[in-house]
Amino acid sequence: MYPMNFEEFLMANGVQKATLSLLQDCYRTKQPVPEVIHDTINRLFYSYIIVGGMPNVVQTYVDTHDIGRVLAVQQELLDLYRQDISQYADPKDRPKIRAIFDSIPAQLNDKNRRFLVNSLRQTARLERYADSFNWLVDAGVALPCCNVTEPKAPLKLNEKRNLFKLFAADTGLLCALSMDNIQFSILQGDMSVNMGSILENMMAQMFTANGFSLHYFDTHKYGELDFVLQNGTGVDLLEIKSGRDYKRHAALDKIRQVSEWNTRKSLVFCKGNVQSEDGILYLPWYMAMFYAQTALPEGLIYQVDLSDLPN
Repeated sequence: MYPMNFEEFLMANGVQKATLSLLQDCYRTKQPVPEVIHDTINRLFYSYIIVGGMPNVVQTYVDTHDIGRVLAVQQELLDLYRQDISQYADPKDRPKIRAIFDSIPAQLNDKNRRFLVNSLRQTARLERYADSFNWLVDAGVALPCCNVTEPKAPLKLNEKRNLFKLFAADTGLLCALSMDNIQFSILQGDMSVNMGSILENMMAQMFTANGFSLHYFDTHKYGELDFVLQNGTGVDLLEIKSGRDYKRHAALDKIRQVSEWNTRKSLVFCKGNVQSEDGILYLPWYMAMFYAQTALPEGLIYQVDLSDLPN
């Protein structure tokens, strides 16, 4: 069972299609959202972060708006995940899978968010844990995000398979997994505690729901870019900003200057409203729901003339 996306979450909470159409028009035309609507959708986005998209959890929130009951349902789901690991995983892999699953919040809370296998066990090696990572990904519990050697299509060919982040498939469950009482701070708009890792996870969840494969770029020369996503035949550069200084993005500025990478769009998702400046599009966090794959052109017919070949 996969999480509901943010648009589905909004509709479940009574947001009408007219509002969604207005938001989509602002995204398409790059015009600011009216402030009263922007503030309301931001508050709903805060609730989406802590509730997540698991249908039973969302229904509990819609019916009661009781965060305590939401947390109780989330803990039940986490217990079911652990039971599934015990029941369906290969017995020799169960301790490894459980260790990876339980360590996701701490790994994301690390400064560079990279998953370090030797933090599970000092002698651990990635190749010995590969099947365990794959089990969690195939089960829809975790979302891998590989580093790339360069932000250039096709990204799959540029993957550094040994350098990756591992996001939780549902951010609400991530908060419930280990971040005690942070839910109430988020609902009050306090973005100071662990917000960077939570927002990155939320965006990973939203981008995955829109059909993207997750990659990031991090080198000593250029710094780290939160996401580089292949969009059609090109690559988009994305930064996720939790603070007010969202127009400071040194890594993004450096990478945009490398002409041979020929990247498509530069996007910064932030608390602010829609704004375009110096070739960078600033978007509210919630507008990630509209960021979608560019459709490939139709009618690409390729046929070789065989008339000159002997019969």
